[in-house]
Amino acid sequence: MKMRLSRLSSLIAAAGVALLLAACGFQLRGAATYPFTSVFVQRPTTFGVGTLNVAGNIAPVVPDVIMGLTRNGVEIKTKIEDADFAIRFLQVFFDKRVLSLSGGGRAREFELEYRVRYEFVDAKGRAWGEPGEITIRRDFSFAESQALAKEAEEAQLIRDMQLDAASQILRRLQAVKRPA
Repeated sequence: MKMRLSRLSSLIAAAGVALLLAACGFQLRGAATYPFTSVFVQRPTTFGVGTLNVAGNIAPVVPDVIMGLTRNGVEIKTKIEDADFAIRFLQVFFDKRVLSLSGGGRAREFELEYRVRYEFVDAKGRAWGEPGEITIRRDFSFAESQALAKEAEEAQLIRDMQLDAASQILRRLQAVKRPA
């Protein structure tokens, strides 16, 4: 009897939560919709890492944006003339700065910065809105006694920043309007 009562109360609680979520307008995100069916992605010519610049093809935000678009049915074109629209990545930049030092002069706290500048254009060069810039910053502390764990934490923070930038660009793409 106790077990039935417990199940019944659990079922009632679950139904109550479902009703509350439905009443407030909550719904799952679903697939993204874009005002274009094909896109050309122009990678940045350089990918800045502090004072070091390397080839832009390895800028991690670019494959993440491409993956998000293809997952939602947008075709990636190899020529801008064949696409409805183009995303130009003007600059992808990563920097790591020291925020604080220990008494012995060693770095204890860092700031990571990930910046992406981009614009949306068509094959004729007409802008689809204003050029955009996304800047993401994260702070983290460093302890030499936990060097391996802190290096893994830094790598995870950087990857999260890249994914955050890609998802922000994908959300902005949903709101883009064709030029008049």
